[in-house]
Amino acid sequence: MFATEARRFVDWVDDETNSWAPKDALQRLVDLYRSALDLPDGYTRELPEEDHGLRVGIDECRRVAERAAKLPFDYYGEVFDSTVLPPEEPVIGDLRDDFSDIYRDVATGLRLFELGRRAEARWEWSFNFSIHWGEHGTSAIRALHVYLSKNGFGDEGHEV
Repeated sequence: MFATEARRFVDWVDDETNSWAPKDALQRLVDLYRSALDLPDGYTRELPEEDHGLRVGIDECRRVAERAAKLPFDYYGEVFDSTVLPPEEPVIGDLRDDFSDIYRDVATGLRLFELGRRAEARWEWSFNFSIHWGEHGTSAIRALHVYLSKNGFGDEGHEV
């Protein structure tokens, strides 16, 4: 269930003792993304209630970005739409921005979910996954994968 993985992600980000090891960051993103693929369509006829401060605010996003600064790099190159040929001009991605945007969308839905507003949470997660945080997630996953492939995944001596 996506709510479980959302809680794990939010708790990981909120943990002040978190070292933000690149492999841990990659694992959290992959698990969250994989779980989001099973989200049902977010459409609902139920009208959203007033959020009463449930949406993650700018100060919380800044805090997430500050924590993500523990990662060994910030910026990376990317192409927004890899289905366009010839490829578009590359742009600069930002891991701190990726993590804060993912956190905002996922934690806001989690707050709704934990208040029992399941249809609204499902809409928040599903809609934002398809139009926003899924893009940030896949960009960050690729950047972290490339970094780890160049610097080692840190699994020396572990059995397969």
